[in-house]
Amino acid sequence: MNRLHSILLMVCVSIGFASCSNDDCEDLHLNNLAHYPNVLKGTFPTENQVLNIGETLEITPELLNPENATYSWLINGEEYSNENTFSYKVDKPCRANLTCIISNEYGKVEMTTSFKSNHDFSKGFLYIDDTFNFYDAEKKVKYEDCYSSLNAGKKLGADKPSVCSNNGKLYILNNSNTTNAEHLFIVDSKTLYYEKSATIGTHLHGMIILNDQYALAGGDGIRRINLKSLSSASLTKNSSYSLFNGIVYNGKVLVNDTYGEPSQVKCYNVSDLLAAKENEMPLTIEPGLDIIQNQKINFVQAKDGNIYTLESTDEGCSIVQINKNFTVQKTPINFKPAKGPYWSSPTVGMVVSETEGIIYIASADNCIYKYIIGDPNSIKEPFISADESGLPIATTLQLNQKTGELYAIYGEQWEDHKIVIYNKDGEQINSIDCGKNVPSHIIFNN
Repeated sequence: MNRLHSILLMVCVSIGFASCSNDDCEDLHLNNLAHYPNVLKGTFPTENQVLNIGETLEITPELLNPENATYSWLINGEEYSNENTFSYKVDKPCRANLTCIISNEYGKVEMTTSFKSNHDFSKGFLYIDDTFNFYDAEKKVKYEDCYSSLNAGKKLGADKPSVCSNNGKLYILNNSNTTNAEHLFIVDSKTLYYEKSATIGTHLHGMIILNDQYALAGGDGIRRINLKSLSSASLTKNSSYSLFNGIVYNGKVLVNDTYGEPSQVKCYNVSDLLAAKENEMPLTIEPGLDIIQNQKINFVQAKDGNIYTLESTDEGCSIVQINKNFTVQKTPINFKPAKGPYWSSPTVGMVVSETEGIIYIASADNCIYKYIIGDPNSIKEPFISADESGLPIATTLQLNQKTGELYAIYGEQWEDHKIVIYNKDGEQINSIDCGKNVPSHIIFNN
């Protein structure tokens, strides 16, 4: 009999002796205890249960007095079953608290334990739509809404999320129109375990990490967020939808601030942004960079230490190299970069290899180009021709830095989407259907 059961019995005995002094009353209470739903020690596990995906957890508490006993099994506080045997098949990555309440007319026993799955997020990839999903590349199986099953049923509820990673944490900014939602979530990148969240503001469309303590969030205004306390300061209420395209480089923040009108790349001092007071957004550094963009385009940092982006105007397009002294070099290209829909966050753009001097670029005609840095000839023909489905590339290309595999997300709003995986030679090796939700980010833990 475990400690909880012993305490309950002692309490019952004490109450009995305190309220009666004659032999008949004592016999009555001892009779009640004899019918109390006592659970045999060892028949309900107290240690955490770890199961492989596909296994079934079964627990059958054995009672000294099973007559007229009723059962209630709760998973994370929600009733799951009233059977005398608990049975639960682990069908996706999960962890949960389990409570068993056994009652009869003489009293009740309440016991708790926990269980979790034995899974490995490094054997595939996570992708985000309005929650976290996991694709197991070894088993070729998709597990949906792992975030909820790993966090006691808590919902992420993200709407076109913007995601930044820093020091093993994922910062998920939920683009919500409501004022009572938790807009910023912090999650462990390896386990997906929720850590904390806060309401930052509304209509938030992107975030950029300034350093280990501070970030900027943009949308209906720009807010500086303390990543430790999750407090924030409003620097300006002027709309800004550029921050999910921005990058911190050599003490400066470079941002693309356009949704379609030609605009010059803006530049801020990080020190000015960190020192700014409430409602005192710093001025941009003038003159700005000699880069004009008329659509949402991101920035990437290549192996050579330089930053790259695209110039996109009606007159022509170029790959732009931004040097450490913020001078620029332009390489003309004969295609237009993909123009993501207004609802995409982040933008359709480029992805860079961290180990090779290679940048992959999605084009407006749904091809993918491979730019070998310093070689203008490498960009003359598509590396990967348009996908046979004819669907547009919906979000930024993703690259598994360890394997060199390239991931492209195809689909149209309100229609089905899919993730197509290409090897280093540009050959398609897999395609995963994702339904109508748009996977905005892919995360690798390998």
